[in-house]
Amino acid sequence: MSVSERLRAVVAQTFRMPIELVDDATRPGAVAAWDSLGQMELVTALEHEFSTEFALEDIMLMNSVGEICSLLERRNGAQG
Repeated sequence: MSVSERLRAVVAQTFRMPIELVDDATRPGAVAAWDSLGQMELVTALEHEFSTEFALEDIMLMNSVGEICSLLERRNGAQG
């Protein structure tokens, strides 16, 4: 599974939404559960899924699924 596919699965599971509704443009304002608490739940789930830890600066840049995907790809040196 690619980074993008794994990320979309984590977002869908964290916010209890159909994976088909998760794309690069998905952002906090478009998902009711993606508030400050939801952001931290997402970060925790991503850290577990991708075996990594995010600095506060990284978390502050997580404004859309596309931005998170780019961050993860840079960290992992992966494409997808």
